[in-house]
Amino acid sequence: METIKFVHCADVHLDAPIRDNGTGTYSDIRRKDIRDAFLSILDTVKQEKAQLLLISGDLYEQRTTSKSTMEWLYMLLSQLDVPVVIIPGNHDPYIANSWYKCWKWPSNVTILTSENPSLIIEELNLNIYGMGFSSYKEEAPDLSIVTPPIKVKFNVFMFHGTLDMNFTKQVYKPITSIELEQLKYDYYALGHFHKSCLEYPLENAYNPGSPEPLGFGEQGVHGAFVVTMRKEENQVITEVSKFKTANREYHDATLDVTGCKNLDEVKIRILGLLEGFNPERDIIRIKLKGRTNLSLEEEMMSSFLSDDWLYLRIVNETRKAFNLEQLLLENSLTGAFTRDMKKRIDEVCEELEKDPENVGLQKEEAKLSLALSYGLEALITGK
Repeated sequence: METIKFVHCADVHLDAPIRDNGTGTYSDIRRKDIRDAFLSILDTVKQEKAQLLLISGDLYEQRTTSKSTMEWLYMLLSQLDVPVVIIPGNHDPYIANSWYKCWKWPSNVTILTSENPSLIIEELNLNIYGMGFSSYKEEAPDLSIVTPPIKVKFNVFMFHGTLDMNFTKQVYKPITSIELEQLKYDYYALGHFHKSCLEYPLENAYNPGSPEPLGFGEQGVHGAFVVTMRKEENQVITEVSKFKTANREYHDATLDVTGCKNLDEVKIRILGLLEGFNPERDIIRIKLKGRTNLSLEEEMMSSFLSDDWLYLRIVNETRKAFNLEQLLLENSLTGAFTRDMKKRIDEVCEELEKDPENVGLQKEEAKLSLALSYGLEALITGK
C-alpha cells in the first residue's frame, strides 16, 4: 500500500510585532513563544517520522524579521532530513526585497512562487502546486493556470488566502470551496486564518491556523497537522490529526461589579475570577461590567493585580450607578420598586447594626442590593 506522511503548518509569523504591553520584556517573551511553537513543529516532524514539511504562508514577518532570525531558521531547516515546501503569504510576500528572494535557503527547502509554482518529488510520488502572495494584497486568483493533478501521484495544492469568507474590504486572494474543488487535488493545504479548520465544504481542505495565538481574537487550541495519505483501490484516503504547539492561551473574561461598595470588594471579585487561570500560561483581559460610582482606573487596577502574570489587563466598561435619591421621589413603577427595595434593605441593615457578625444577614443585604440594581436596569433600560 502506497503511503505518504507529512506535517502541515501555516501562519508561524516569526518576529511578529507584538502590540500589547504586558509586564517586563513581554514582546521578547512572546516572540520566543512563537519560535518555541515552530520548534515543536520541527520536533513533531522528527518524532512522527514525517517525510515532508509543508508551510502554507506567513512563515515570517517581512517588515520586521531580522537577519539573526533568518540565520536561526536556516540552521533549523537545514537540520531536517526531509524536504520543506513553503509558499509566501500576505505577511511574507514574494516581493523584490523578500527574504525568499534575497536569502540563501537550505538545499532541502523549496519556495513555490508565481515563477516556480510546482514541484514533483519522485521518491514520494508527490506532485505539489503552490499559490501564495507576490504582494501584500491580491485579488481573486486565476485558477486556470493551475496544472491538473497527476493521476498516478499524490496531489497537494498549497494555498494562502481567504476561503469562503470574502465579505470584507481587505483583498487577500478570495476564493470559494466550489472553485477549489474543480481542481480535483487530493489535499488542500491552506493557510491565512489563524483559527484552525478541519470542516470546510470542500473535502480534504485543511487550515491548521497559527501555531501560537497572536491576539484575543485567537482563542482555543493552536497547533499544526500530521497528515497521512494512502492509495487504496484507485482512491486516496486522507487522515488528519492535530497536535498542540501553543505556549500561551488568550482569555477574555467579564466581571459584574454591581453592588461592590469599595475597591477592595472589586479586587476580591477579580481575584476569585482569576483562580481558574494559570499565570504561567494564560494571557488575560478582564472587562468590568455593571453599574457603580466607584472610580475604577484601568491602569491602577491592572498594575495592582498583574505582578504574577505575564499579561493581565483590566478594562473598565461599567456605567454610572442609578441616582437612588431621585428615583425614590418618582411617581412611577420604577419609583415604587425603588422605595420597596430600599425599605427592605434598610430593615436588614438595622438588624445588622444589632448583630454585625451575622453572616446570613450580610448575604441577605448583598442579595437585596443586587436585586435593586438588576431590577432598575430592567425597568429603565428594558434589558
